[in-house]
Amino acid sequence: MKRIFESLAGFAALIVLVSMFPYINGCKNEVTSSLYDSNQKFLPNPVVDSLSPSGSALAGIDTVTIYGKNFSANLQQEVVFFNSTIVPIISGSPNQIIIKAPALPGDSINVKVAVTGALLYSPSVVYKLIAAISQFGSLGTTEATYGICAGADSFLYASVSHNGTNEGIFRMTVSGSTAYAPATSGLINWNGLKFGSSGYLYGARQQKAIYRFAPGGGASAQVWAAAPSGSFFDLDFDANHNLWVGGSGGNIYRIMPDKSVKGYPFPGNIQSVRCYDGYLYFAANIGTAASKVYRSLIVNDSLTTPEVYFDLSSDPTGGSTIYSITFSAGGNMYAGTDSSDYLIVVHPDGSIEKPYSLLVASGVLNSPVRSFAWIGTNLYATTSSGKLLEIVVRKQGAPYYGIQ
Repeated sequence: MKRIFESLAGFAALIVLVSMFPYINGCKNEVTSSLYDSNQKFLPNPVVDSLSPSGSALAGIDTVTIYGKNFSANLQQEVVFFNSTIVPIISGSPNQIIIKAPALPGDSINVKVAVTGALLYSPSVVYKLIAAISQFGSLGTTEATYGICAGADSFLYASVSHNGTNEGIFRMTVSGSTAYAPATSGLINWNGLKFGSSGYLYGARQQKAIYRFAPGGGASAQVWAAAPSGSFFDLDFDANHNLWVGGSGGNIYRIMPDKSVKGYPFPGNIQSVRCYDGYLYFAANIGTAASKVYRSLIVNDSLTTPEVYFDLSSDPTGGSTIYSITFSAGGNMYAGTDSSDYLIVVHPDGSIEKPYSLLVASGVLNSPVRSFAWIGTNLYATTSSGKLLEIVVRKQGAPYYGIQ
């Protein structure tokens, strides 16, 4: 289609030349017929005046409105290009076109519109598409990340392995990483990491103990508290500095600052826990059923009977397991799943949003999210393939109670 539009202007020029030189093919002064139709009427060329959001949008996420003139009310008669990519049109009118920003980040993208019946494209308007999800740090091809958390210094801390062997905890930056704590004995990586008060870092790694790193790192973790059975997958602090721990073994555990441990029976395997707005939320599988997110009100350091907050089986794209959950300050729950979208958003009314579908289709997000951490308005995530991702959310994370 692009070639058709590009050739119209040249073709029109050609037929004008033919009509101007009727004798070009011979010496005889003969009247020849012309391909040029002097009665042909062309539509006015489209013009793009501006785009909204102004200046830039999130690639694959934002809806973009193109304002201008001489567009078509018939969507089948107009084409929108971001560079050479044709972008599907959601809706439009003679003065505006609405599209979903393609998953093609770039600083200087030429946006133009073509309309059937017009000789020329609109003049290009330069626009910026920001990567909504990108790889963070500079991990090597044989390195992988597991549990992550944010520190009081607003740096990201991650459990890192090399060829499957635990390397320890690293402080991650855009340009690289620095060692924070060496590998603790054993080959098991950290699934859950959270900073607590006074600079202590707490970790869970599929054993029936919670480990703790000394402030400032530098040394391997030591066992801080243990349970009689089961194994711990994830942990989070509540507003009273109690640590809530989930995993296998038939209990949710509360560990108080004095290290006293209490179990609350729950007949499932818990993958992720998060304290939010006075509740303990936890993602769990019971038997072979799809994961559900449960919540229990925290009352006087105890839990009310769990209630179902979200059932993954309500997601029509499938999936059986929710690996990780977190919340924005506005109450949206971000869930890493093994459904075809890998990362979904559950609104407070229970509705499901899948804002990252285009990024999955383009391969930017290609495996389930396993761990979350917020820094400012960005959400960081690790995936089952070991990637460390930065997600531009433009929302604050919910309050975190561990760091005081």
